[in-house]
Amino acid sequence: MDDHRVTRVNVDTRRLLATVFFVCIATEILLFLLDLTINWQRFSETGAIRRLFNTAREDSLASWFAIMQTFAVALVAWALVIASRASQASAFRRAGWMFVAILFTYLSVDDGAKVHERLGTWSESFDATSDVLNAYPSYAWQLVVGPVLGAMGLFMLFFLWRELDDWKHRAGVLAAFGFLALAVFLDFVEGLDDRYWWILQNYDVTEDLISHFSKSIEETLEMFAMTLFLVVFLSHLMRSYPTIALFFSEAR
Repeated sequence: MDDHRVTRVNVDTRRLLATVFFVCIATEILLFLLDLTINWQRFSETGAIRRLFNTAREDSLASWFAIMQTFAVALVAWALVIASRASQASAFRRAGWMFVAILFTYLSVDDGAKVHERLGTWSESFDATSDVLNAYPSYAWQLVVGPVLGAMGLFMLFFLWRELDDWKHRAGVLAAFGFLALAVFLDFVEGLDDRYWWILQNYDVTEDLISHFSKSIEETLEMFAMTLFLVVFLSHLMRSYPTIALFFSEAR
């Protein structure tokens, strides 16, 4: 048997990127529509089925998809870490991709465990911070964790702007940050006491409807952002390293 057999896998990058993009976007739109029909419009009278498609819940299909998508972004970022080290890239590039990979790994954990919300609630139990947090009009986590995440996001934007030389990649990153900013704004409004008073006074809608779909749109925007990060990182990986050789060997 030949110990030096090589299995080649050729990947059509354009087809792969287009497939990933359209499958993710189509899935996210479908999840939103399933929430609208099966859950909100009660196409199913079974509470367990409605909860399954309720985008605003943490134990729904949409929540699972969002976590897996964020983890996929983290995996691609880790692949860029490995590739940059193997190609002996500059220390700044290696450190930058390491930072991005760790950040998205944390975000995938945060999506599943709701770390930032729990940190905000925990901070309210301290006398030294309770007065400040109680005076804040929205959720406490935005004041506790928000500045740290904001600073990390700014550094990531700075690094990616330097690292990505294709205008489409840069536009995708900017759009992703824009979607995340809109999602954070919706989350801020959601935490206000009189959050929807203007809409309630001027339109014939219920607060439950506005609150639910505000959360649903917020989650969808976050998924849109992760789709863009996933496609941009994949494209950058394949453009920067068009041929990757992976060898498996047993330790002796």
